[in-house]
Amino acid sequence: MSIRIGFLLPRSTDYPAMGFDLLDGFRLAMKQEGLPDVRVFTENTGFGEDANDIYSKCEKLIIEEDVQLLVVYASPMVTGQLNALAMTTGRPFLFLDAGMQYIDAVPCAHALNITLQGLHACRMAGRMAGERGKRVLNAVSFFDAGYRGPYDFAEGVKEAGAAIIGNYISVHRISEFSIAKYMELLKNANPDAVIACFSTYLSELFIDALKANGPEAVAHPFYCSPFMAEEQLLTKHEFPGGEFHTVVPWATSLDSAAQQAFAETLKKEKNKSPNIFLLAGWEAGLTAAQILNTGKSAAEAVKGWTMESPRGQVVFHPETNCAYSPLYHARIVSGENNLCKLEVTATLPITAEDHLARFNDKPEGAVTNWKNTYFCT
Repeated sequence: MSIRIGFLLPRSTDYPAMGFDLLDGFRLAMKQEGLPDVRVFTENTGFGEDANDIYSKCEKLIIEEDVQLLVVYASPMVTGQLNALAMTTGRPFLFLDAGMQYIDAVPCAHALNITLQGLHACRMAGRMAGERGKRVLNAVSFFDAGYRGPYDFAEGVKEAGAAIIGNYISVHRISEFSIAKYMELLKNANPDAVIACFSTYLSELFIDALKANGPEAVAHPFYCSPFMAEEQLLTKHEFPGGEFHTVVPWATSLDSAAQQAFAETLKKEKNKSPNIFLLAGWEAGLTAAQILNTGKSAAEAVKGWTMESPRGQVVFHPETNCAYSPLYHARIVSGENNLCKLEVTATLPITAEDHLARFNDKPEGAVTNWKNTYFCT
């Protein structure tokens, strides 16, 4: 009898193959783990902002299709209420996301979170910027300002004993995009470093605008958010000059047996090259196989288990039910034909204590929140 899996997938304008890549990564990992006979029942969640719609679709998959496990790629802003459904039905849930929002829901024995640790990466990059100099300029896109990356960047700067001396927020309309105000702020503030939180097409626009504005625009070192360095978009653009640092959860250049197996399987089975969505699906597949093979609750199945992932050894913290793994210091540099290239320079180990500290350190009071799944516009 085949395994029945429910998979809720978002839509993305910038990454139109996102859903296909998530599914391909998932199926191939399940096959690698000796579970090739898998029937996947999918539902589309749009941009992922409607929590009630996502709940109803999960409920439908359980009732009508009798799925044994559900995978949901969505923001923690909307998946939190699914814990009640997981507890009621006893079905394992795997929540996937980029890790750019905080997980506020109380941990549930039947639900696990696999994130790309975006906020932890922002905190570390912010700290690096603050260590570079005491005066730090903040540049952020309108889209990214609605997530928590800028907060963690600022907290990292503060932890290093430095301060934010100015803020630039870009518009989101392509026809209106300009960094004129940024250039004015840069001239007046004279910072020691710049923290930059951009993603999707806005990252492309910002990098291209820096290039167009010449050496003055890149005269100070940048410390970028992890998904400003997302390689599918990054490597399409000319390097603007200057010095760019970032902290990322994974890179295509990482060298390990797990990375090699991942890349070779994708090439052989799907003629695809690795990317972060294939990676997220792959990790979901490895985790799902662990749960199904043990027959235990989600939390019990991963207790003491280490996932050998292309991004390194991934473990689930027993208090948070969240996965964490090493992060990587990298630089954006000039590659072939002067196109941007991501170059990893160091591994940044993450301990259980590091993960728990970041998980519990959340802003107080009202803040802006996009419910859209990160990357989905």
